[in-house]
Amino acid sequence: MKNNTGFEPKYVPTGTPNRKMHNILLFPVVFFFAVSTLLSCKNNTTNQNQDQAKIDSIAVIKDTLQSQYNAARMQIDNDATKSAQLDSMIREKDKQIAMLKSENSKLSKNNKKMAAELKTDKKLIASLKGDLNQKTKDYEDKLAALENDKNNLIKQRDELLSKYNKILALGSVLHASNIRLMAEHLKHHGTVEKNTKHARKADVLKVVFDIDENRIAENGTKKLYLVITDPSGTLLSNTASGSGVTTNSNGTPLNYSVLKEIPLVTNEPVKDVEVEWKQDDDFKKGTYSIAIYNGGYKIGGGQVELK
Repeated sequence: MKNNTGFEPKYVPTGTPNRKMHNILLFPVVFFFAVSTLLSCKNNTTNQNQDQAKIDSIAVIKDTLQSQYNAARMQIDNDATKSAQLDSMIREKDKQIAMLKSENSKLSKNNKKMAAELKTDKKLIASLKGDLNQKTKDYEDKLAALENDKNNLIKQRDELLSKYNKILALGSVLHASNIRLMAEHLKHHGTVEKNTKHARKADVLKVVFDIDENRIAENGTKKLYLVITDPSGTLLSNTASGSGVTTNSNGTPLNYSVLKEIPLVTNEPVKDVEVEWKQDDDFKKGTYSIAIYNGGYKIGGGQVELK
C-alpha cells in the first residue's frame, strides 16, 4: 500500500535507532509542504520574474530534499534489513539458549539423581565391603582351624603309620622253632662220623631249626643272623666265615657269627634250616650258646654243652 508521498512503506522494527531514522525522513516532508504553501500564497503579490526564480530555487531545494529523502529511505531499508537479520539471529540464539538451558536443566537433574544414586551406592559399597571383610575374616579363621585340623590329622596319621609299620615289621619277624644244637666229629675226608658231646672230638657246631609260617612276611629271601658264644661268653667270630655287624631292633650294633639266607613264601614254613660253625682252634669245654636274630629281634636260641 502506498501513502500520499508516493513511496511504499517498509517494516521498521521498533527501538531507539529506528525512531531516529523516522525523524530524519519526516523533517524534509514537513519542510517541503511548508515551502509549497508559502509559494502558493506569494504567487499573487510578487511579479512573474521573481516567482519563476523562487520556483526554480524551490525546485532545486526539492530535488536536494528528494535526494536526501531517497538516501535516508535507502539507509532505513538497509537498517531495517539488518535489524530483521539481527532479530532472526537473536531469535535463533534465543532458541539455542533455551535448548541449552533445557539440556542444562536435564543435566542438572541427572547430576542430582546420579549424586543421590552415588551416595546410595557408596553406602551399599561400604556395607558390602564390611560384609566382605567380615566374611574374609571368618573364612581365614575357618581356614586356620582346618589347617590346624589337617596338621593334627597328618600327625595322627604319621603316628598310626609309624605304629603300623612297627607292628608290620614286628609281625613280619620270623619265628624259629624246633631248634636242635649238636657238635659233630668229622672223618678225615669230611663225612660225619657221629655226634659227640666231647669238646676234643668236636669239629663242627651244627644248628638245625624250623622257621614257622608267617602270614605277614612277604615272599623273598630273608636274612637270619646267628650269634654263637663260647663258654666264656666270647663271640665266635671269623670274617672268612661271614661274621659281621648288623643292628638290633633298638638300633644298637649287633655282632654276629654267621649269616644265613633262606627263601620264604608267605604263610609257608621252612623246615630243617642248617647252619654250621667251624673253627681252626679246638672247642673248649663248657656250654655254647646260640641266638638267632631276624629283623633286629631274637627269634630263637639254645645251648649245647661239650665235656
